[in-house]
Amino acid sequence: MYCPVCKAAIKAGDEFCDNCGAVLAGATAAAANSRMRSQASKVGAFSPGAPIITPPPAAANNFHPAIPAKICPNCSTPNSAQEDFCQVCGADLNAPPPVVAPKPVPAATPALQAKSANGNGSKAPQVEPEEVVSCPRCQNMILPTDKFCRKCGFSATNLFASSQPLVKAAQEEKAQVLKIAIGSTLGDKGRYHITRQIGSGGMGSVFLAEDNVLKRKVVIKALLQSDDPELVQASIKEREFLAAVKHPNVVQIYDFLQIDTDGYIVMEFVNGKTLFTIMEEQAAPFETAQAIRYILDILPAFSYMHRLGLIYCDFKPQNIMLEQHKDGTTGVKLIDLGTVIRYEKNPSAVYGTQGFYAPEAVKNPSPETDLYTVARSLAYMVSLMDLDHPQFGMPPAEHYKIFRDNPALYRLLVKATHPVQAKRFSTVEAMTDQLEGVLRVIAGGQPGVPVSSKLFSVNGFTTGKLGTREIANLDEKDKAYDLLKQGDAAVKAGQVTQALALFNQAAGVNPNSPDAHLRLADLYMERDQFSQALSEITRVQRIDPNNWKIAWYTGRLLEVQGNLPAALDQYRELAEDLPGELPPLLSLARVYSKLGKYQEAVETYRLVMRAHPDNPEALFGAASCLASEQKYKEAVAVLNQVSESSAKFVEAQQIICDLYLYHKPQIDADDLLIVSNALRNLQQQGVETQQFLLARADFYRLAWELAGSNKLPPQFPLPDLNPDATAKGMPRKRQLGKLAEESYDHYIKRLPPGEPSREQVVREKFRVAPWRLF
Repeated sequence: MYCPVCKAAIKAGDEFCDNCGAVLAGATAAAANSRMRSQASKVGAFSPGAPIITPPPAAANNFHPAIPAKICPNCSTPNSAQEDFCQVCGADLNAPPPVVAPKPVPAATPALQAKSANGNGSKAPQVEPEEVVSCPRCQNMILPTDKFCRKCGFSATNLFASSQPLVKAAQEEKAQVLKIAIGSTLGDKGRYHITRQIGSGGMGSVFLAEDNVLKRKVVIKALLQSDDPELVQASIKEREFLAAVKHPNVVQIYDFLQIDTDGYIVMEFVNGKTLFTIMEEQAAPFETAQAIRYILDILPAFSYMHRLGLIYCDFKPQNIMLEQHKDGTTGVKLIDLGTVIRYEKNPSAVYGTQGFYAPEAVKNPSPETDLYTVARSLAYMVSLMDLDHPQFGMPPAEHYKIFRDNPALYRLLVKATHPVQAKRFSTVEAMTDQLEGVLRVIAGGQPGVPVSSKLFSVNGFTTGKLGTREIANLDEKDKAYDLLKQGDAAVKAGQVTQALALFNQAAGVNPNSPDAHLRLADLYMERDQFSQALSEITRVQRIDPNNWKIAWYTGRLLEVQGNLPAALDQYRELAEDLPGELPPLLSLARVYSKLGKYQEAVETYRLVMRAHPDNPEALFGAASCLASEQKYKEAVAVLNQVSESSAKFVEAQQIICDLYLYHKPQIDADDLLIVSNALRNLQQQGVETQQFLLARADFYRLAWELAGSNKLPPQFPLPDLNPDATAKGMPRKRQLGKLAEESYDHYIKRLPPGEPSREQVVREKFRVAPWRLF
């Protein structure tokens, strides 16, 4: 028996495939969802929470009563009639029943037998020999439904129908490869002179040649090998569109050649090494930030090809070259365009490499499956993970330290390789935006450099029940965009009634505007009209159930209502969906803090601080959590990261004073030194607030107490903040007492009449100046 999704050998009675995690026949959809949640919630990952607002069952499954559902032959889950792959386990819903080869094939080779072993080394039941054959090139298992070998790309179109022995097929392939020999010439008048073989690919060998006309090096690779010369010629004509592909990150196609019954493609020679070769030479994966930069540099090539309606299909580290330019710089380039096809349903020929392609790519390659291969390649580049365990998706984070250490990257990879295609990245631009955010978290942002986002407005701060926060950007394509923009301006100006009218007007102009209803929901939250807010969010869930803003506003509603565990689930779900964005992490950390989970809150705040060192919410939030755990020095270290040029600098220094003067149970000379530095910083900023004046007086009083018990070093530096002090030449304790007395006087003079704290302050004043009683 074998898995209908990844074709790995399975045991009778298994509920899940050990290789890819697919749900097998007899297991329920609920079990499948439970398994996916448990894998995503491993160390370093945020587990998705149960949705608070759920659409009607018909909407949730995209069913229409008049259209019969497709029942998955693997897990028995009903799917929409338009679906080609099961939305739960990924099985092919259109796959024909297994075909039995007309003739017996040779017994499984050692390579095939090794492939059938399970993870602990024990042998799994052997796949029925009449249902599989061995690839003539690499001996990998090929099933009757395969169009190509999943390991090396060998065409399997006629493999099962052919009456010729496999050995003969392999001999014919070898003979075809040898038609190009080192020293031979190809093309008109011997234009291309073969100099050496530089590798081999899924369809044959790859050669380096000299272009005798343009005096440059070129690469010649097999395009098609067939017994039918007309088929080869037709294939060349069909793929001449590749010559029109011109992008700085894509290898250039120069020419196509036909030699007898073989077709060849002439390409640009790229001077460098593939990323796979570099990993082999260094015997180690890439440093995480560097691997991400390589992928970010190559993604524009995919965006370009997808705009042209082309699918690359076979992306992997072997097909991305680190090019050495003549000026000493480097760049990345996609090589080997032999697998590029036009985007269409059920193409006649698809190529891919086991461990990198998406499960549905065999029959329906798409831009989404290209991005899937990019994610699997990135995962391999940073971890050298076992590509067969699992063959699809991502392994649990606990299996690889690199994923535990980089939860943001792991969340991105999980999303990009989700078993349900609709939940992955749909465009190169969307994946690029999130990957850039992940890189900021890993490599660290620069102080003073703002963090931009296409989803959240960094300048659109509003203040409400949850404090000052960023807001979700509006969709500029919305017909009601202008009205929504005016409504945001009214909110920022504090004109809530006018904003409510504008958002209602926008909803009238475009009833299907998610932003109009969600902006209304936000205003209703501020007015404690929670049922109205929920109604607006529910309406958006029916209009656009996959909109990420639903989780954002649902989390906010739950948080305002005080349902913190449910809000936490929503923010976790959003953090998984938007792994490169900071606002979901800030909300997640804030709720952790409210729940008293200070360690989790600080860890999450630190992720934000690494990407955006100047983020005030993260800095003050982390400091508050550390202070709650009585980690005062760590809290001060965080607050001292607030730049002097920041509008929050004074607030940070004042908090440092308050932590030691009014919250720390015991205070010593080292603690007073920290307060002294903070007071000096405030004085230099020209601060003269009542809070500052009282902190200064209390500082001198505590220093006076320590001096009286001989716990203050003789050379203890004073901030020398009081210009009216005339205590020079006095004994140390009396000097400090006089400074404290004068500071209390300065504070008392500014107290309003009838201030309740006045009596206590006067008592502190006379305690440090007892001679005034005589």
